[in-house]
Amino acid sequence: MKRGHPCATAILLLCIAAPSFAVNLAPNPSFETITSCPTGFGQISVATPWDSPNTGSTDAHNVCVTGWPPFPTPGVPSGPLGFQNSRTGSGHAGIVTLNTGGTSYREYLEVPLTSPLVPGTTYTVSFYVNLSDSSFLSIDRIGAYLSVGPVGPVGNDFPLPFTPQVESPAGTFLTDTVNWTLISGLFVAAGGEDHLVIGNYHNDANTATQPTGFVWPVSYYFVDDVSVEAKEVELVACCTTDSFCQMMTEAECLENNWFPLPPGSNCSVEPCGETGAKHTTWGRLKTTYR
Repeated sequence: MKRGHPCATAILLLCIAAPSFAVNLAPNPSFETITSCPTGFGQISVATPWDSPNTGSTDAHNVCVTGWPPFPTPGVPSGPLGFQNSRTGSGHAGIVTLNTGGTSYREYLEVPLTSPLVPGTTYTVSFYVNLSDSSFLSIDRIGAYLSVGPVGPVGNDFPLPFTPQVESPAGTFLTDTVNWTLISGLFVAAGGEDHLVIGNYHNDANTATQPTGFVWPVSYYFVDDVSVEAKEVELVACCTTDSFCQMMTEAECLENNWFPLPPGSNCSVEPCGETGAKHTTWGRLKTTYR
């Protein structure tokens, strides 16, 4: 006989996954909130709680700035480094990723996360960059480093000696001066990471460059829309060897040598066929409705 489906009648709603929304752990992600209007370069701290981990003069750019062209007003969209609208809202940040003027100079963006990362959890780390119009060079690798505790304050402006967990690929130069380019990657947390630092982590000799034709002897990038979010785990309908339907991850299903159905499937429409009536346990039923 055909068994009664566990998702029948009033408890059908339990088998439909409630929508979940990823929480961005990077505060003030698009540099909109400012304590005062920046009056020059090196004032990233007005975009609280963002700051610079070293002595580099990391910049906040905002539409509140007026009076350009007098240098050095970091306005939006017009400023001394070129024309660029923010990707979101009225503000963005700016960093020097390479200096060709004789010193190994770097600027970085650092922010405390709103909560520490959970060990073993996969996070999506992303941000957008745009090469300034006046940059002499583009580079290929800009990364994000997640640390336990703050990186700074570091008493110099040299490249930071860390390996970023997320970084744009080598050999793909970030040359776009019009559109914003997404840099994104997945990161499995060791646990306790509570600060994020964005910049170029390679020394001058190991930083690949591509000339742009402009004259200012640096590689300068605008940064906007920073995000650190736990990756959502998608559940699928899994048919056991006795045609019992359970919701679980595809990996869990395959580990048991069962049969996962396509993404988006669920246990509400008898996806596993017919079978004879079987006794089951409360623990087994609970896995269906989780």
